[in-house]
Amino acid sequence: MPLSEEQVLKMKQKRETILQQAILLFAEHGYDDTTIAKVAKASGVSFGSVFTYFENKDQLFHAAVTEPLQEHSVKLLDFDPQASEPLLELERMVTNHIKIFAAFDSYLRLVVQVVGYYNRFAHSFAELDAFHNSFRTKIAELLINGQEKGLLHVQDPKYVATAYMSLLIGLRVNLTDEPQSNMWEKFVPFAMQLFGPKNR
Repeated sequence: MPLSEEQVLKMKQKRETILQQAILLFAEHGYDDTTIAKVAKASGVSFGSVFTYFENKDQLFHAAVTEPLQEHSVKLLDFDPQASEPLLELERMVTNHIKIFAAFDSYLRLVVQVVGYYNRFAHSFAELDAFHNSFRTKIAELLINGQEKGLLHVQDPKYVATAYMSLLIGLRVNLTDEPQSNMWEKFVPFAMQLFGPKNR
């Protein structure tokens, strides 16, 4: 007998709860000190229930790293590299990115962990790296657009894009302010300077 819509929904919700608790625990305690038993307890489910949704700890860890990335990447890549007014688009992009990163906490710590041990978590790192390359490439297109219009100083767009990503990560890792704080938007002008605007 097929599952009812209500049963399917409950299963999706339970899986999401397990995944979110896994993200918190992996970020806080690392891969080695996070056990399936701890994830199950934090999720309010039985030990065996976790294996209904995830084959093993490796698969759970990989899902914790890569599934949120799919959602976040849509938001982070939401800008137009061929915008007719590149400076305005850059400012809109930066403002949006800083808001997104301000809301990151546990997930970003998990990402930093994977990057720090990229050989150990090669499969998960490969997906993060693929996104990073897409992110830098799209930003580079917007920078080239601005440079060609004479609005930005000519500099290597890939290096600038890499420095920009490092700034975003560094802000979230180093600051403890709540995402709602007015402080975050004050970093927009500093981020904009990385792109070399001629009129600033």
